[in-house]
Amino acid sequence: MFVTFMALVIGRPVTDLLAPLSHNQLSLLTTMADPYIQTGEWPTWYFVRETLSRVEGLDADEQIQSLHTVGLSPGQGMSYGLTWSNHPHLIQDNARPGLTVAAAFHVPSLLPVMANPFLNVLREVVKIYQAVPLEPDRAAPATYSAEMIKRALPSISDLFMARLTDILDHEPATRAGARRGGDVEWTREMGRDVARYGGIDGVKSYVERVTELMPKPRVVSVEAARSRSVTGRPPATLEDLHRLVTNSSPVPKAQPVSDPQPKTPVYVKEALINELEDKNAHSQWDVTKLVQLTRELNSNFTLDNPYACHALIRAILDHTAPVFGRKTFEQVASNPPATWTKTDKDYLRKLLDFKPQGHDALHRHIRKSADLIDMHDVPSGAWLNAFLRLVIDAL
Repeated sequence: MFVTFMALVIGRPVTDLLAPLSHNQLSLLTTMADPYIQTGEWPTWYFVRETLSRVEGLDADEQIQSLHTVGLSPGQGMSYGLTWSNHPHLIQDNARPGLTVAAAFHVPSLLPVMANPFLNVLREVVKIYQAVPLEPDRAAPATYSAEMIKRALPSISDLFMARLTDILDHEPATRAGARRGGDVEWTREMGRDVARYGGIDGVKSYVERVTELMPKPRVVSVEAARSRSVTGRPPATLEDLHRLVTNSSPVPKAQPVSDPQPKTPVYVKEALINELEDKNAHSQWDVTKLVQLTRELNSNFTLDNPYACHALIRAILDHTAPVFGRKTFEQVASNPPATWTKTDKDYLRKLLDFKPQGHDALHRHIRKSADLIDMHDVPSGAWLNAFLRLVIDAL
């Protein structure tokens, strides 16, 4: 048989985010969307999982993995889908994965509270980017701020502005670039690709543009595939090439081309740790120990060590109280500054509620029955990251 063409696709094939969803997939999206529409907070994965299981007998983890994605595989490069999660391959009960603007194409109730206001903001961001003058002696990135958005869109609601930073963080058009400030007043850098999102006239148009701009999986030709083998020598025959592609041969000389390893999960964002290190140069506080605690927390989170994670989170909370003029974290959480946002205060209360759980993990005596603490009990990383943001701003 004469073979005219053969190729290997590296990464996840591009799929259609606008394709119709199954009833089960729509049930997942609706279960996640309804609490957000009411409160502005994504529900915990425990709520989503239990609701789908009890009401419809569905496996939420199976349904979220079945949703379409464009770009590369989640965790292996730039990708975008109908949902987002900090740990897409292992969503913990207390995590709060969310929906993207693309999901509003399938869940119309998200259009007025999320998608349409975001697209209005995106149009203004593109205008701001295009209006920034170019200077031959400067390479400073263009920025925009909450104040600029509110000035350009005076009818935009405070409720949506409180949700906006979270949306910007998870949309390809706006997630590039560092952000400074809190949830209310902030400044954000623009990615240089933002101008390519000009002319968007609706959610469908936006999703089509995202799909167009997402990186495509690499295609490896026959000759490139022939040259790949463990020994470094190309396969000599079409039979060898078939073994390379299908992994059907027990002989180790030919292996399939594999995807890169997924990124290591991170609990405390590296950008925050870097900011802490920078503070040492001009802050009255020495944050060397705090930096080390965060790095050890990330290491133990990667290794799935729940007791170490509990201990380190408690240590971080107790260690940082003096930055706010308090002796204990309980005093910080009970009397937060009036300038802190409602979201920050809510996160502090959640961390305060965690303290007894940390005490349980550290001080409960040995007993005849098994202990119940595991990685699912580690609190959401978003809570601690938000608190560390406040610590950095106060240093």
